[in-house]
Amino acid sequence: MNLSGDMSRENLTLTEADLAACRPIVGEGGHVLRALCPFHGSDRQRSLRVQVHSGRFVCFACGAWGYMDTARAQWREEQQRQAALRRPPAYRQRLSHCCQSPPPLSRQPAAAARPRSADPPAPRASAPVRPDLAQQLAAFQAALPGSRGEVYLQQRGIPLPLAQQCGVGYAGPGTWPHAARDWRGGRVVFPHTTPDGHLVNLYGRAVGTAAQVPKTKRHDHLPGAKGYFNATALQAGARPLWVCEGAFDALALLAAGVPRVVAIFGVQGWRWDWVREVRELVFALDADAAGQQQWHQLARQAALRGKRVAVLPAAAYGGCKDVSEAWATGVLAVDAGPAAAPGGEARAVPPHQRESWAERTAIMVIDGGLPHEDAERLAWEWLQTSGAAP
Repeated sequence: MNLSGDMSRENLTLTEADLAACRPIVGEGGHVLRALCPFHGSDRQRSLRVQVHSGRFVCFACGAWGYMDTARAQWREEQQRQAALRRPPAYRQRLSHCCQSPPPLSRQPAAAARPRSADPPAPRASAPVRPDLAQQLAAFQAALPGSRGEVYLQQRGIPLPLAQQCGVGYAGPGTWPHAARDWRGGRVVFPHTTPDGHLVNLYGRAVGTAAQVPKTKRHDHLPGAKGYFNATALQAGARPLWVCEGAFDALALLAAGVPRVVAIFGVQGWRWDWVREVRELVFALDADAAGQQQWHQLARQAALRGKRVAVLPAAAYGGCKDVSEAWATGVLAVDAGPAAAPGGEARAVPPHQRESWAERTAIMVIDGGLPHEDAERLAWEWLQTSGAAP
């Protein structure tokens, strides 16, 4: 299954038999499988990560990603079921008498050709433009000046012109499209967009303090595809890209003078294909234990992809839990900014050892805090002393 260098490594299919041949092991409490990568011929490091619940896989070494064939089958069956439910009742009755559904195409071997329209939605694909969202967002943007939303932004240290520049709006009580999640104080509205600026969703943050707004009411995303807040920054030049979790974190960093920021609406929304051209990353995730663990995981994966990686240190938060709180209380320190760890040039490591060496180097840089050059040297020495070198 080795792919040549000029073949696409995106939206691939892996069969259960192929995965079994890659010596998978269970990890992360049974939620994922780690296996050798069949796409670049890994035979030493289990760089392929498979999510058990979704069937999605990605290789942290070569970047290949896709879905298990069983996941594709389940997705297609669900699409067929939903399509059948949307048909008029009379048509469904006629259809049940005249024909039967063909067998699922997903049972074909992985190498067999598949219609593109039958594939699960690829993360990198542009979501369809929804005119209703654009109209709703325009109305919310017009309602922001002089509203409770503007007052709430000011309370959190965000000037109105900056919020307007980023497309922020305000949904007053009774106007939020998700009626079941309406809030009596209204919601500050943020656009979800793709890197090319297409609007794909809206996020609303209930206006009020943590004591005033129940946790279950604070955040709401409309149903459908999700993007990033300020996603066009992904295409904004060669400066380091700052990555944070929430939209208010992004506004806080922009207000503090950081020029290139995106909010990913939670680490689970991270998309490597959207940052393929980004060379330097600065993670400014929450300062709690969960946030620290998440940036460690993302930073390790970024280093394996050859990107320069840095993190906003805990001291920059001044004891606060996230960037937004630190900015609102006046203690956020990003003037100097963290120094991105140098990517460095790979030394003359034999091709069959490069994957093991690169992963070991990344772990020592991200987890151990070693300078990149020292990590490269120590990783090479480890390969030699462990018997991995010839």
